[in-house]
Amino acid sequence: MEENTITNCHVDDVLYQINQAEYGAHYIIIYPDLDTLRELYSNYTYKQIEENSEIVLINPFYETTDSVRQVLSEKDNPTINVSKYEKDQALVIADALEEYFGQQPHMYLKRSLTNYTNMGKNGVSVLADMGAYPHKSMYKDLVDYESSLPKSDDSIALKGFCLYHEKDFDKFSDEQKQKLIEHHGKTLKIAEAKPI
Repeated sequence: MEENTITNCHVDDVLYQINQAEYGAHYIIIYPDLDTLRELYSNYTYKQIEENSEIVLINPFYETTDSVRQVLSEKDNPTINVSKYEKDQALVIADALEEYFGQQPHMYLKRSLTNYTNMGKNGVSVLADMGAYPHKSMYKDLVDYESSLPKSDDSIALKGFCLYHEKDFDKFSDEQKQKLIEHHGKTLKIAEAKPI
């Protein structure tokens, strides 16, 4: 069944769906703010590394790689041993600008995909903030790039989650949004938590 729509969810629902995703999954996740994004990636990262024996690649844009490390280290239950995971190459944190526009684009992804079997891992999960493209006003380039990727590809042990800040996603034209939605298996929008 084709989805081609945006599904509004709470962060727990999104976590459930991405934790259940199979290799080959390619989703859009639209988040309202950094706190919500941090809750998502910190919960997802531990589970994938510890319980599913995966490599997790995080490409932040609206925060530094050091702040991602800090958020992951401060996660209460359970604590993520960031330095150990990075040393073991089970966790790779690389700035989105460097990963997409650096001297060697997609270097960290390529390295992770090459290494996971040698490391005895089951696969690779990528949490990539796509904010670098809107930041550079490269809306068409991003739509073209995303459109070149398959909705899903179960021939490689990769799960790709393209993270869009809500304000960035809203800047795309309706036609561009529809193209992005059509080229992903699911589009999940995290509802902003209501203050208590």
